[in-house]
Amino acid sequence: MLKWGGITFAVGLALVIIETVMASRKKGGITPTDRQRIWGIFWVSCVMAGLVAGLIWMSD
Repeated sequence: MLKWGGITFAVGLALVIIETVMASRKKGGITPTDRQRIWGIFWVSCVMAGLVAGLIWMSD
């Protein structure tokens, strides 16, 4: 159960890291809109990891 939740969270964190690197390479750097998008991806990955772990827990 925790393994799949962790995998889902790790994929989300990888997306956050990729977004941060891509945003920092832009000419203007990281803007407030970029920060909002990065925080959004982080929270969505947290919720999805909880959902995956919860669904696996309920199915057992």
